[in-house]
Amino acid sequence: MILKRYFVNGLAHASYLIGDGSEAAVVDPKRDIGDYIADAAAAGMRIVAIFNTHPHADFVSGFAELAEQTTAQIYTSHLAPTSYEHIAAKHGDKVALGGLEVELLETPGHSPDSLSFLVREQGTPKVVFTGDLLFVNDVGRPDLRDTDEAPSALADKLYASLFDKILTLPDEVKIYPAHGAGSLCGRAISSAPFSTVAEEKANNWAAQITDREEFVKQMVSNLPTRPPYFNYDVGINLAGAMPLTALPTLEALSADQLRKSGEDGAIIIDTRSAPLFGAGHVPGSLNIGLGSPMFSTWVGFLVPGGTPIAFVVESPEDVTRAQLELARIGFDHIVGYLDPTSIAETATIPQLSVCDLRSQLDDDNPPNVLDVRTPNEWTNAHIAKAKSIPLPELPNRLAEIPKEQAVAVICGSGYRSSIAASLLQANGVLRLQNVTGGMSEFLEKDCPQMKPADLVFHDSACN
Repeated sequence: MILKRYFVNGLAHASYLIGDGSEAAVVDPKRDIGDYIADAAAAGMRIVAIFNTHPHADFVSGFAELAEQTTAQIYTSHLAPTSYEHIAAKHGDKVALGGLEVELLETPGHSPDSLSFLVREQGTPKVVFTGDLLFVNDVGRPDLRDTDEAPSALADKLYASLFDKILTLPDEVKIYPAHGAGSLCGRAISSAPFSTVAEEKANNWAAQITDREEFVKQMVSNLPTRPPYFNYDVGINLAGAMPLTALPTLEALSADQLRKSGEDGAIIIDTRSAPLFGAGHVPGSLNIGLGSPMFSTWVGFLVPGGTPIAFVVESPEDVTRAQLELARIGFDHIVGYLDPTSIAETATIPQLSVCDLRSQLDDDNPPNVLDVRTPNEWTNAHIAKAKSIPLPELPNRLAEIPKEQAVAVICGSGYRSSIAASLLQANGVLRLQNVTGGMSEFLEKDCPQMKPADLVFHDSACN
């Protein structure tokens, strides 16, 4: 048996090539499928099956293009309201894969139509692909398909799937989930690439909640903010995405063409670093830096699915990368890109050091400090009198920010704060500064004649 894991940073998506003899299958393929085909061919295998654990919300899958290029059969739950040709998988169905046997298990909970795939070698259970039902040290959230079924009802099904179907497998069976640390499909997923049934029974926080009523209560509590693009991606995955190879090669835009695209409804995303963006950018553009693996996720938080997008890029290589990153979440409507040297009219956002911020906070008329970190980050440490609005909430809370008063925006490092500052500027906030280095540097840097303890609260003192 061969088993290879493929991991997409940022989305924290894991997919797999598994096979034996001359036959292979792909589990939960990503949008770009070339490496599956190449790796199978290098191993002397033909991809004959594609196993979808469920219609994913956080990324767009390339299963349709993979099936087209390989003639592999697509296995998706009979409960999924799909519109593409597939084998309607049911609980207990078995698929031969070389000398392996793959048993299809209906394991609803994360979604109503979730499947897990149990792989046996010579009759012995070896591996189970659990999709978003069970992660390493975590479980899938039950609220991402709330238009199909109530989260509490899905949480109840998750309990049954977990305790009656997965954790009853032999202790040594290896668990391979569809996501790792950083995914918004869970709460606190481990970075470990796989686990075992025994390890999850012993260490997974959800596996310790054996009371069914309490389990359901915990599953629907304290869930992370859901990016708006999740519903958009489910729709794409229920239909099957267009081939990635069908996307057009992006063309360079002139300043006039970029301006016209903005007038026609395109969102301009400047993919450069915060200092470069701050020094001069297209008025109204959003600074979502390509240097972070979270690039596509933040675009998905702030830009509605299907909206036309134009890039400002630092290099030609960034064009290809940005297009692929957004294609992975189904944002295919890219109208072109602009070299920053071609920007005609510029806006600026001053970059403020943490020492200068400390100095300003001692002034008679200090700036308003907006902290866009997560609630947990805020609770651990924050600046006195700062206002907390987590970045995902900011688009709906813009009215809380004074448009004519000075605002210094801070996050953990300066990345999210630059996104927030660009959003505020595009919505009419006039006097903005982005705090470089963020709270990490604010807490650690020794600024002359400043007293950090006077400005920072910790833990329960913040509540």
